[in-house]
Amino acid sequence: MQFLKNLLVSLTSLIIFSIIICFGVLLIAFNSGEDIEVKENSILKISIGQTLVDRISSSGLNLTNSPNVNNGLLSIQKSIKMAKNDPLIKAIYFEIGELQGSLANVSSLKRSIENFKKSGKSVFAYSEGLSQIGYYLACSSDSIFMNHLSFVEWKGLRAKILYFKTMLNKVGIKAEPIRVGKFKSAIEPFISDSISPANFLQIKEMLDDTWSCLLLDVASKRGKSVTELNNIANDIGYLMPNEALETGLIDGIKYEDEVYSFLESIVGIKPNYISVNNYNKSNEINSQSESKVIVLHADGAIIDTDSESDVSGVKYGKILDDVLKDNSVGALVLRINSPGGSALASEKLWRKLKLIQQKIPLIVSMGNIAASGGYYLASASDFILAEETTITGSIGVFGLMFNVEELINSVGVNVESVKTNDLSDFPAFDRGLSEKEKNRMKNGIETIYKTFVTRVQDSRKMSSEAVENIAQGRVWTGVQAKRIGLVDSIGGLVDALAVAVREANLESHKVVHLPKELSSIEAIVNQLSTKHQLCLPAPFTQYNYMIQNPDFFKNFTKPQARLPFVIEIN
Repeated sequence: MQFLKNLLVSLTSLIIFSIIICFGVLLIAFNSGEDIEVKENSILKISIGQTLVDRISSSGLNLTNSPNVNNGLLSIQKSIKMAKNDPLIKAIYFEIGELQGSLANVSSLKRSIENFKKSGKSVFAYSEGLSQIGYYLACSSDSIFMNHLSFVEWKGLRAKILYFKTMLNKVGIKAEPIRVGKFKSAIEPFISDSISPANFLQIKEMLDDTWSCLLLDVASKRGKSVTELNNIANDIGYLMPNEALETGLIDGIKYEDEVYSFLESIVGIKPNYISVNNYNKSNEINSQSESKVIVLHADGAIIDTDSESDVSGVKYGKILDDVLKDNSVGALVLRINSPGGSALASEKLWRKLKLIQQKIPLIVSMGNIAASGGYYLASASDFILAEETTITGSIGVFGLMFNVEELINSVGVNVESVKTNDLSDFPAFDRGLSEKEKNRMKNGIETIYKTFVTRVQDSRKMSSEAVENIAQGRVWTGVQAKRIGLVDSIGGLVDALAVAVREANLESHKVVHLPKELSSIEAIVNQLSTKHQLCLPAPFTQYNYMIQNPDFFKNFTKPQARLPFVIEIN
């Protein structure tokens, strides 16, 4: 009976799975054949939810609610660029959700909006709840409207770091670090119960610098003084719509239907709304150009193993090998959104990037974060662009061992070791490091650090002393990085592409993004087969990477060029 029951369940699941696949194929086929026309008096409608990433992954395909799938930064910027000189597009209408993070991408999008407004066309924004970053984006529009029971967040920036030393000690675990650089704070939460003066200094300066950028921009857009904006952040923090209207942060309190009526009065007749995806599809041109500009997206931690996620040294190594062999590639733009990771993988990828750089122009575009191993990769390039708020630098290396001797003794486990030589059982989890082992680890870490410094020294044409002064594992904002010579220019991916085309002297070209996204069918299968992972709720979401990747702490025993995963700035 149980066998029949299990068989019935399996057959039912197979039938449901097949129906979903067929439905997906039919839906994709139906949508792909749809002829999209941009009508007169159209308004480009751009919806942004809780995140703004470079491009939306196909693995997150939403078949049941496809019109509401948000767009990536690149798709939005592409549509805005075309809409600027399109007589059929009369304005842009932004619907902004409770946007979190993505500060560097928001800065890039704001420049696209400002460029669009040079056409004389207007931009309007509506939200039912504006986070601080969301409000920063909305300020580039001509008018900001809020729902009656919504809010505007304006409270300044903060960074919170959790420290685990006491907790680890209570369960009998001791962290034993080897690091180079007084600012290399990635391991600080495991070896201390409080923030070090050096780490406090670098984070405070980063926050102050970033907050200053936001203040000056919002002050100029809203006709407010920096003092007024700081007073609002100090005294109110979260503003109800009437408070936001009274203080001049928004332009009106309306329901969504009233916003549509307002836009109709602006255009003169009832406008046609067109989404980013549909507008981009309507303007698709099949390029016959032979030259290609590759945009390689390096998103996530840099790891040694072969993996579809993160910046796998194996996967990205193969991609770079193909780029090097492809003579139709005129330039490479490396888009980095990475806190770093494995020093070995960073070095191997750096070498492949350097070979490409000797053949064609290699331009780096830094997103929200391009630090440590991320900056290691950047040092292979001809030219580096970053946003004002990009977190970068962190030129330093560390290794971290966890000693669980006290823990295993407390539960009655005894470990006996038989070996032929002093270092035969190194690394060992059941005892502390000997002085010889510490010295060997330190020697390795220092060797890697010197190599890192040399890479930066050669790339930025600095003396070793100059690099040492700005290294030590310290992180910088994009503005600071440009001032000290780690970055060449402030700009986004669009600007990096322009530099690449100019340096390669390309008259015509097509842009190809790598790694290639999953096909629609692959995305469906991937989504249905993905195992559910344990996820911590806010405000602990920045620790999800650790609990979802079992090798996270194991990899720390190898030299790491990595930024802290436990820093969150909002």
